[in-house]
Amino acid sequence: MKKLLLYLLCLCSLVLPRSLFAIEEVVNLSYVGRDLKGSSRWRAEAQIKNISPGVYLMTEKAEGIYSSFKGRISWVAQMKFERIKDSVRPMSLDKRVFDAKGNIIRREIQEFDLASNTGTCTHEEPVRHISRTKRFKFNRDVVTRLSLGFYAQKFLESGKTSEKLQMVSEEPNVYNVELKKMGKETIEINGRKVAAYRLSLEPQLGALNFVKAFLPKSYAWHSAVPKYEWLGYTGLEGGINSEKIEVLVEGS
Repeated sequence: MKKLLLYLLCLCSLVLPRSLFAIEEVVNLSYVGRDLKGSSRWRAEAQIKNISPGVYLMTEKAEGIYSSFKGRISWVAQMKFERIKDSVRPMSLDKRVFDAKGNIIRREIQEFDLASNTGTCTHEEPVRHISRTKRFKFNRDVVTRLSLGFYAQKFLESGKTSEKLQMVSEEPNVYNVELKKMGKETIEINGRKVAAYRLSLEPQLGALNFVKAFLPKSYAWHSAVPKYEWLGYTGLEGGINSEKIEVLVEGS
């Protein structure tokens, strides 16, 4: 249980675009995950395209060392999402993870029916003969790892300080979480000082809510002015025993 919840906390803000709401054609960016000594673990490149009115496609490609996998891996993820007036909603996700020889070792497929607030999610690991499919009904705004960053920009634009969401994870499963704006502070990013909002994503555990006090915290920072650009992240990389890392967009 803890491992799954920590997975949500630590992955919540790894990929946050510089300027979603200024996208007209194509935006490219790259970012690096490092350990706390500054050594690089993995590097990712992402491209965000406006493919039709209000609909975007994000493609993420990454390679390196990542917790819970042996040796070097790579992955390619494609997520389609919709931007509406007050929110950002995922439409589909297809992610493939490969070993160092190029063999696929994991695949995640997620399809969302926005009209009925339902989702169908599949997790496959061919080498281990694992295949799981689940269907979900949502009663809150829904986010995934890749869509949460876009949602956070819209959240800050709205002026809200907290929002309760449902987050789809890779197992697959759905968890109730709360996105919070913790406050404004000055941080240093690659030698420059900037005003930023610090955000957290906290699990909502019901009767077990006291458990949150024992979970390591994960945070993301966005610039404190529109367009609320992502500035950094610190927290666990994967499960409860994973590396604690920081992620920065290159060139920030």
